Amino acid sequence: MAQIRIPCLVGKTNKAGVTSWYWQPSATLARAGWKPLSLGKDEGAAIAGARTRNAEVAAWKSGAPMPGAIKPKPQGGTVNALIDRYRRDVIEGINPATGKARLKPKTAETYEIALRRIEAWAGKHPVAYITPARVRALRDATAKPVDQGGIGHAPAFNMLKILRQLFAFAERVDIIPPGANPARSFDLGAPAPRRHVWEAEDEGCFITAAYALGLPGMALAMELALYTAQREGDLIAFNEHQLQSIELHDAPVRARFTGPDGEVMGWVMHQQKTSSDEAVTSMEIPFDPKLRAKVETAIRTNRARDRAADPQRLLTYVLVDDRTGLPWKKRPFIQAWRDVIEHAVKTTGRTQMRDLVWHDLRRTRVVRLRRRGMIPAMIASITGHSLQSINMMLKVYGPVDPTMTAAAIASTFDTPAKPARKTKGAKGSGLQSS
Repeated sequence: MAQIRIPCLVGKTNKAGVTSWYWQPSATLARAGWKPLSLGKDEGAAIAGARTRNAEVAAWKSGAPMPGAIKPKPQGGTVNALIDRYRRDVIEGINPATGKARLKPKTAETYEIALRRIEAWAGKHPVAYITPARVRALRDATAKPVDQGGIGHAPAFNMLKILRQLFAFAERVDIIPPGANPARSFDLGAPAPRRHVWEAEDEGCFITAAYALGLPGMALAMELALYTAQREGDLIAFNEHQLQSIELHDAPVRARFTGPDGEVMGWVMHQQKTSSDEAVTSMEIPFDPKLRAKVETAIRTNRARDRAADPQRLLTYVLVDDRTGLPWKKRPFIQAWRDVIEHAVKTTGRTQMRDLVWHDLRRTRVVRLRRRGMIPAMIASITGHSLQSINMMLKVYGPVDPTMTAAAIASTFDTPAKPARKTKGAKGSGLQSS
């Protein structure tokens, strides 16, 4: 019988022949702060414990925070120590007046990204190391485009803004004197609001690149995002149990969504919210039969791989990492997304695709719905926004669009526009004059 080998799992047998099991980190992991873990004398329980710890390590390597019990305590007086206190008091703090978290979940996530960058830049240094001159140097190094070695204007601005807030907190708790905030004025203007939408050519190039990289699931992810207008967190959590029968009471509408088996199937889920103030929204999104077939094919393929795994995975997801068969975590998913974008750029020359991000798909869906003249309440029924927040949603996701502007102006004309005439010699070609 083959011996099971689990990374970092070691057994130590005493003179009485009793084996005690431990999770022993490698030298690299130990330097990062991971500590040995005693797993007891039961081999089965030790294997399960080692696998759990290895999963935590894998998540940490993908960008997740190190488990609190393992993270080393920062040295006092350093930027790391300041950030550690800021996390406890502000990021994870509770507002005593409301009993709720001080920050909304999405805001806390944004703060955490910036804080990690600040830690990497100067975490081990004393707080006094951060001077206005060093803040300006950080600005100059990071505000450059990615292809020039920076992180881009918007991420750099957000990081510097959090740095300013971090040192404002240091002033409030008397870590630095009042008026000594080195990031009070970092001289970088706020980035313009995003107005990016996907074009049909971008979609085609992305799909081709996804298949070329052996990541067909990314192509399905894009199609689902454009169809449902949902966030990546909800999409990568989409599992087999959420594909359910949906009851539609309007006969013509039901006929449009009915599959060959006479059923209307769709995605039934509780939508993740970026705001802790919003109630959970239950969504039922019926699938077009063609998209339903793609989702069902993905489930069958992924389920077969899940059942063949050792140990078996008992819950199957629609979107998985095609290279491993494992469910996606957010950061690796976004990285794979960027890899597909970059491959599409290299093979097609469409460099403007580098400016596209996942969330632009949500904006694109809203823009296309507005172009069709859909009223805000109907758009909200697709995106999951409340009626109270619909106008703000349209402001954020629905930039002024020339197609909508033209339609609005055309509606004021006394006579409707005449159909365009076909050009000579273009009979049957579908080409029309401008």
